[in-house]
Amino acid sequence: MTIDASPESSAFGFEGQSYYEHRRLRLYDAVVVHASNRLLWRCPKSRLLDHYNDWITSRHLEVGPGSGYYLDHCRFPAGKPALTLLDLNPDPLKFAAHRLRRYSPRCVQADILEPLPDLVGSGFASIAYNYVMHCLPEPPGGKQIVFKHLREALAPGGVLFGSTVLSQGVKHTALSRRFNILYQRQGSFHNQHDSVHGLHQALEEHFASHWIEVRGSVALFAARASETVVPRRPEASLDRDE
Repeated sequence: MTIDASPESSAFGFEGQSYYEHRRLRLYDAVVVHASNRLLWRCPKSRLLDHYNDWITSRHLEVGPGSGYYLDHCRFPAGKPALTLLDLNPDPLKFAAHRLRRYSPRCVQADILEPLPDLVGSGFASIAYNYVMHCLPEPPGGKQIVFKHLREALAPGGVLFGSTVLSQGVKHTALSRRFNILYQRQGSFHNQHDSVHGLHQALEEHFASHWIEVRGSVALFAARASETVVPRRPEASLDRDE
């Protein structure tokens, strides 16, 4: 497997990436996908998988693939999609690429806090930004810069979708709040200032239409890069801080 690496990748974005090393990725499905989603954040894997099935296309960019669980289990609209995996850390790229080898994914090592290099490509019909935002350190200009970079990689009418664990504007239990703070102290989470209101503002700034659904401590979102209105699921709710 070949990883295309950007020479512009920064060390700043690598903060919090040490958790995603190969030995821990082998436990990712059990710990994060199955247990944490249901018991801590109260957004089960079935809802996240439905989110993928609703929005994924045959020309797809996956930002921060993790273990590759959702790409492994979702339904692509075509038999063999054109799939690109992007991460600053080479370990998730190698792990997910092996799991998804039936699709022959292309792997790119780059920092989404920086403008995406040309080698990433553009014209993607869908981009997933799933469970990545809460891991990103807060850059001087704010995390909304990532939405600008990803918007530039979308084809006209393309959709960005994903989810993230937030600290503000969502309902935490005593247990989820305790673990959220613990992960922040460990450096694996950087979501101290992440809120539903901030997510709404970032999506509104860079996309023509969007929706946000709050499920437990998680915000799921989808945003369209054209004037086409993003249809909302019946149970979706746009939650805003007042």
